[in-house]
Amino acid sequence: MARPPVLSNLAPVRPRVLNYQVNDICNARCVMCFIWKQKREKEMAPAEFGAMLRRPFFRDVQYIGITGGEPTLRPDLSDFYIEALGALPGLKGLSFITNGFSPTRAITHYGRAAEAAAALDVHFSGMVSIDGIGDAHDRVRGRGGAFKRSTKTLDGLRELGIQVIACCTIVRENVYELHNVLEWGRAQGVYVRFRVAEFINRLYNETATDQIQAFDAAAIKHLVSFYHLLLSEYEHAPEVRRTYESILSRLSGGPRLTACPYQTSAALNLDCEGRFAVCAPKGEPHDLGAWPEFALLAAAGERAEILSNACATCIHDYHDAWLKPVAAARAADEAAGAALYAAAQERAERAASTPDFTAMKEVLLIGWYGTETAGDIAILGGVLSEYLEENPSLRFTVLSLNPAYTRVTLPDLPARLRERVTIAGYNTSAAKHAVERCDAVAMAGGPLMDINETAMIDALFAAFTERGKPALIERCGIGPLRHEGPRKSVTGVARSASRIRVRDSGSRTLLRELGIAKEVEVLADPAVRFIAESGIRATPNATGPIRCFFRELTYEYAQTTSPEACEAALTGTVRKLLDWFPDAPIELGAMHYFPIGWDDRVLARRMAEAIGVPDRVRALDAPMSPQEILHAMAEARFNLCMRFHSVLFAQEIGAAYAAIDYTDGGKIAGFLGDRRLAHKMIPLGALSSITQTTLNDALAVRSAAPAASA
Repeated sequence: MARPPVLSNLAPVRPRVLNYQVNDICNARCVMCFIWKQKREKEMAPAEFGAMLRRPFFRDVQYIGITGGEPTLRPDLSDFYIEALGALPGLKGLSFITNGFSPTRAITHYGRAAEAAAALDVHFSGMVSIDGIGDAHDRVRGRGGAFKRSTKTLDGLRELGIQVIACCTIVRENVYELHNVLEWGRAQGVYVRFRVAEFINRLYNETATDQIQAFDAAAIKHLVSFYHLLLSEYEHAPEVRRTYESILSRLSGGPRLTACPYQTSAALNLDCEGRFAVCAPKGEPHDLGAWPEFALLAAAGERAEILSNACATCIHDYHDAWLKPVAAARAADEAAGAALYAAAQERAERAASTPDFTAMKEVLLIGWYGTETAGDIAILGGVLSEYLEENPSLRFTVLSLNPAYTRVTLPDLPARLRERVTIAGYNTSAAKHAVERCDAVAMAGGPLMDINETAMIDALFAAFTERGKPALIERCGIGPLRHEGPRKSVTGVARSASRIRVRDSGSRTLLRELGIAKEVEVLADPAVRFIAESGIRATPNATGPIRCFFRELTYEYAQTTSPEACEAALTGTVRKLLDWFPDAPIELGAMHYFPIGWDDRVLARRMAEAIGVPDRVRALDAPMSPQEILHAMAEARFNLCMRFHSVLFAQEIGAAYAAIDYTDGGKIAGFLGDRRLAHKMIPLGALSSITQTTLNDALAVRSAAPAASA
C-alpha cells in the first residue's frame, strides 16, 4: 500500500522538530551500524549550532534530539543543549540517546544539560541503548564490558533524576534476548522501548544485511508474539502502541500504518556539518544555504520519491498518528464489529443436516486463531485438507483475533492449503462481508469452553442460521463450562449448529447435559489428518534427548494444584530425570509461542534457570512449526507431554511419551480414555511423587483402541 505524495507533504514548512547528529563517529562496533568505521570530519562548534538555530527558519522549533555517532565523544556536548536553550525561547523539549560506554562523561554532560533545561522549565529526557543482558549486549555492541558500562550510565542518570529509558534495537543477533531485556527492565524499574533495526543512510549500514531484518520464519513468529506481549501487558502510551501495531503489520507482510513526522518538513534531520536531510533514515544531506525554504523546495523531488517508495515499507519507530486511510478503516471496522457481535438472541435448536460442499464457493473458518498453538495450526490444516477433498475449488476466510500472528503461522501449512486462505480480523468490515458472502461457517480451532470470546462464536452461528446457511462444529472439544456466560454461549452455538462433530465422547456427554438433542458425532480431532498427511513417524532412539512439552496453568481449568505448585512439580520431575537418565540431554520445548494462553517458553526458561544445569537442561527459544515439533518428538528418547495436542501429536506418530493431565480428568483423560490408553496419564496432583517405575509404566506401549474416523 504505497502512500502517494501529496502537496501538503512537499510544500516547505518551518521545522518544529530537529534530530541533530552532533558527530559522525562512535566508540562502539555495533553489528547494525557502521558509523564506527568513519573518521572525524567537520563538526559544528556549539556557538555555530546556536547561531544556526537563531535563524528565522528555526524559530518554530519546539523539540530537539541530539544524537550521533556517539554524542558523549564531544567534550563540549552539554554546550549544545545550552546553546539551544538560549537560541529558542519557545523550546519545549530536549532529548538524547547514548550507548553509555563512557559513564562519567555521560553523567557529567547530561547532568549539566538537565540542570540548564530545568531552570527554563524545558523537558529533558533520553535513552541508553540496552540490546541484551550481559554478554548478549556486548555482542551486539561489539565491545567487551559494554553492558556493565551502559547500565552504570543508566543508573547514574536515574540517580540525578533525569527521565531516562532503555532502548533495545532488534537485530538477528539479539532476537531471542528480548524477553530477558524486558524482564531485566521490570526488575530494575527501567522502562524499555523496543525498535526493529532499519537500513538508515546516515548509519552507513546498507551492507548489514546479515543483521538488519535478517529474520527467518521462526524469528518473525517470535517477534510478532513479542510485540503482542508488549501490547497486551506492557505498553500503555497511545503513540507507542500505534507504532508497535505498525511494526506488527510490517513484520507480518503488511504496510506501515502510522504517519511519520519526517513526511513533511515539520521534522528535519541535521548532521554535524549543519546539512539537512528531508528524511532521517532515507534522506541525503543538503546545504541549507541562505534561503532554507528554497533548499527544502529544491529537495521536494527527493521527498516525493521517499514518500512513494520507502514510507510504506519503513519499520523505523518514529511515532505519529494513524495514516488517514488506516484511521478511516479502523473506524469502519469498529462499527462493523459492533454490529456483527450484538448479543445473539436465544433460539430454538436447529435440525441437523449434511452440508453439500460441492455447491459452495467459500467457507468461513472460525476459532481461536490469532492465539494459535501448534495444535490449532494442525487443526486448520486438517480441516482445509478435508474440505478441499470434497471440493478442490473451495476458498476460505479464517477469522483471527490477532491477524498478524495468523499471517505468520499460516506458512506452516503446505502451499496447496494456505493459498486457498484469506485472513481477516474478527472485528473488521472484512469479517462482516465474509459473513454475508460465505456459504457456511465452521468452528474449527480450539475448544468451546469458559472464555468470554465464545459469545462471538455464538453471534456468528446465529448470523448463519438466520441466513439459512450451514453452521458446523468441526470436531471441537467442549468444556470446561463452569461459568454462566460462556455456558449460555456454547449452548447457543450448539443449538444453531446444523452439524455437530466433537473430538471425544466426554464432549458429547456435556452437550447432552446442555440439552442438545440432535445427533452428535464423535470423530478424530482434525489434527490427526494433518499429522497423517505429514508422513512423519517415530524412529526409536534409545540415546536421543528427552523432550518435555510443558505449560503453565491457566484459569480456565479448575485445579487443586496452584500454578506455583505445578511449576515446582514440573521442575522437580526434570531434576529426577537428570538422575534417572544421566546420559540424556533434556530439552524443554513448546507447543505455544503466544502471550495470550501463556507462551510455553516463558515457563521453560524459568525452569531451566532454576535447575541451573545448562549443559544438560536447555529451554528452546526458536518457535517450531507443527512439522518440526513432530520430528522432534519422533527422534526423542521419550516425550513428556502436557498440552492436549502434544499428547495427540506423540500418540499419532507412535512416539514414546507419557501424558501429564492438568485438566483434572478433562480433555486429556477423554482422549486417552477413548483409546484405552489411560495408563499413559499421570495426574498433575500425583506428579510431585512420581517414581521411575511410575514413569516407565506410563511410557509402556500397549495396544490402543482405534481412533474415531477422521
